Amino acid sequence: MLKYKDFSLIKPNPSQEQKISEVIDQYYGSIFHEVELNRIASKQFNTELYYLVDDPETINSLTPIHISRDGRLGMKRYNFMPLGDIPYAGFVGKENYDPAQLKASFFESLKYMGFPSPNNANASGSSPTEIGETAMVDLSMTEDEIFMQSIHSKRRNMIRKAVKSGIEVRKCSDPEGLSEFWTILKGLHERLGYKNLNYEYYESICETYFSTGKAQIWIAYKEGKAISGILVLGNSNYLHYYKGASLKGIKNEGHGELLQWEAMKWAKEQGTKFYDLCNLDQEKLPAIYRFKTGISNNIIRYNKLTKNNLGYRIMKRI
Repeated sequence: MLKYKDFSLIKPNPSQEQKISEVIDQYYGSIFHEVELNRIASKQFNTELYYLVDDPETINSLTPIHISRDGRLGMKRYNFMPLGDIPYAGFVGKENYDPAQLKASFFESLKYMGFPSPNNANASGSSPTEIGETAMVDLSMTEDEIFMQSIHSKRRNMIRKAVKSGIEVRKCSDPEGLSEFWTILKGLHERLGYKNLNYEYYESICETYFSTGKAQIWIAYKEGKAISGILVLGNSNYLHYYKGASLKGIKNEGHGELLQWEAMKWAKEQGTKFYDLCNLDQEKLPAIYRFKTGISNNIIRYNKLTKNNLGYRIMKRI
């Protein structure tokens, strides 16, 4: 059984869902914490969805929990974020958190990916936690400040090149836009061997969030042909660069930078506080690291932790 301080596991009722939404709004939570998005991911990846909360009656602190079962001797993994391609979630709320205090039973495992809140940017890797990183743009800056101070000169030049080359960017929030983006994204997924991230999954997310403006697709066109696109998700606190893809073999004329710039400007117009480039890995993905840190060098850290208890490790070997 998962244990953390005096926290309780709950399946949120409508009243608790409202309290969860209030905590997300008040304490810089993300769309990745929202019940509806977690339900979509839970259905897609066949997990049991719970929330770990400080007090089921008042709820001032919380984290989503996705339980995946192995079926052998009660083997479980507690995932502190939706499975799939959502990078993190973890705790949000009033309390200070110490993932190292998380405990699971003998045949259980847990995987924690904390949220990189700019208001708590000094994540520390005290054993046995590790550190993850993302880059964020502070949208309280003026548009000119963002362009000149956040975006590196090389990326600014690529934005100018894209405009000069006739790249056109359009915002979409309808099934036709998703279908056009999926054509591009599917090719990337096939090259990377992704099998569980299908069209129906993204359709569920977009159908849920298009109408509220929490999901938007931006597509870059060259001479009327869709060549690249991004899917962004967010709330009033963060807009996340969630998915991005380009057609294989196309010439780099700055379409990627222009897509980011247009999405950031739109987010700022909506009053969003931060634009999140969503996860950095300098060692494994150096080119993507250079691209994202060229958009913002404001690095925000977050805690990561994996605990595989002895019984879980033994049964995994059988």
